[in-house]
Amino acid sequence: MTAAPAPAEDPAEDPADALRRIAALAALAVALGFGVQVLVVVAKLLAGGYVARPLLPLDVASGVAWSVVVCLATGIGVSVLRAGPAVSGLIAALFAPVAVAAARAANQVMSAAIGVIGKPAAVSLVTLAGLKAVEYGLLGFLLARLARSGETRFARFAGTGLAVGVVFAGAALWIRLHAGAAPVAEIAALAVNEVVFPAGCAAVVYVGRMMARAGRG
Repeated sequence: MTAAPAPAEDPAEDPADALRRIAALAALAVALGFGVQVLVVVAKLLAGGYVARPLLPLDVASGVAWSVVVCLATGIGVSVLRAGPAVSGLIAALFAPVAVAAARAANQVMSAAIGVIGKPAAVSLVTLAGLKAVEYGLLGFLLARLARSGETRFARFAGTGLAVGVVFAGAALWIRLHAGAAPVAEIAALAVNEVVFPAGCAAVVYVGRMMARAGRG
């Protein structure tokens, strides 16, 4: 019995189409960053916390910066470069610490611009960067496997992101509590951010993948 032929490689892509997709991924990543921050604020308020208005621009700036860097890198690996799972995971893992640094930098720049002193970080930059590298490396790997298999169901992509988020939310909460006691509102906000964001990032990657398929079809 002869072996089944390997699937044909995707045809070469017009660079203009790739640039349009990158721009779309960046716009979606910005929207995701804003949307998650809204949910974080809602979670804080529902948990009985207080949201300091002067600190909102800092949180939004850091959230958007994080979202753009990590989601764009993951999306480029999966839907623009159409890299294999290992390479896509490596790209996401390498850019996750960059995204953490970008978020911290955006927070500091906005803080200086509006003259507000931000809250000191409860978790060290190295610890956070390491956790995010593992988390988004795994997410990029799994999403690339779905894309490589020809999966087109949105629920599979979003569900994968949600599952990764739930697992690593537990790790993030443990690290945060190990660093010191935290108010209930802060824990609720952290849980929402850690669970929702990977699912949203997977949705962004899905849109990029569907755009790539439509461009070739």
